[in-house]
Amino acid sequence: MRQVLLILGVAGAFFLASCQKELSSNFTPYTNNPLNDTAWVRNVPPTAAVYELAQLFAPDIFIDSIDLSKDSVLEYGDSLRVAIPTGSVISSGSQGNAPATGKARVEIYRIRKKGDYIKLFKPTSSNGNLLESASAFYMRIIKDGKELLLAPGFTLKIRFSDNEEIKPDMQVFNGHESNPPFPFAAVDSAFNWVRDADTSWIKTFQKQGQGGATIKGYEMAIKNLRWTAAERYVDSSKPKTRITAMLPLNFTSKNTAVFAVFADQRTVVSLPADFASRTFAAGRIPIGTKLKLVSVSRIGTDLYLGTKDVNDVGSIVAYSVTPEKKSLKDILTFLNSL
Repeated sequence: MRQVLLILGVAGAFFLASCQKELSSNFTPYTNNPLNDTAWVRNVPPTAAVYELAQLFAPDIFIDSIDLSKDSVLEYGDSLRVAIPTGSVISSGSQGNAPATGKARVEIYRIRKKGDYIKLFKPTSSNGNLLESASAFYMRIIKDGKELLLAPGFTLKIRFSDNEEIKPDMQVFNGHESNPPFPFAAVDSAFNWVRDADTSWIKTFQKQGQGGATIKGYEMAIKNLRWTAAERYVDSSKPKTRITAMLPLNFTSKNTAVFAVFADQRTVVSLPADFASRTFAAGRIPIGTKLKLVSVSRIGTDLYLGTKDVNDVGSIVAYSVTPEKKSLKDILTFLNSL
């Protein structure tokens, strides 16, 4: 029986009610308040407030049960289909790659929107090169409390629809993690998308759905579990520049993360904290790009959201972002709208 596991990072005390502007570029001291902390650090510790946002933004995961002794197909309406053939998964250290048998648990999460990349701190980039995404997935198969591996020579088929224009040159990218096994309770600052050794184009499809609607999408053949994505490199021939986001003094490397969300494609760029300038910055942004800067912050028990529309990256490349205090519900609603 299918279930949905709701991973709740924090109790409802963080569903804050205030939405008014709290700060400006001029620093105002607050008595016994974490807003007074304006210190930046070069190396952000894993216990920093900004990393606690990962727990707050933790997503819903689809959970299924399968029988490893036979072929399994998991279907979620017309939007997602996962085929797991018999003998395709093994236990870690399995002698002779003997296939695992018996009942197993499957956990699946799909990144569909640009805001999902922000919620999961998984920007669309590979070794600094920008990517455009069709979708990304997290999937693991668990038996007796241990993760299973995909057996050598086997592939899983993920077939999914997309409500955007289908691109014929998408490729498989795998997520390289630095702090597995469970990715939703912490931020992996070293996470990176790496193109699969098989660089062939991902297959596309078109079919008639219920009511006569046309459904278009992709069929990926994956060789690794956990993070995988359908992505392609952003055009590298265009001239590029570096953009900078400037926030009020209270918003520092310890409590804030900033992203650039492209308007016309599913691309999300992280703007890492720049200690020397006390700003957030990213390079390799194509000149002429229309994008939205988005900042998310946690200061004390309060949450903040900042946005800045940039219609044409070009002669102006430094932008002021003024965060506003928001509830967790309001922030998630905004991210889900991207």
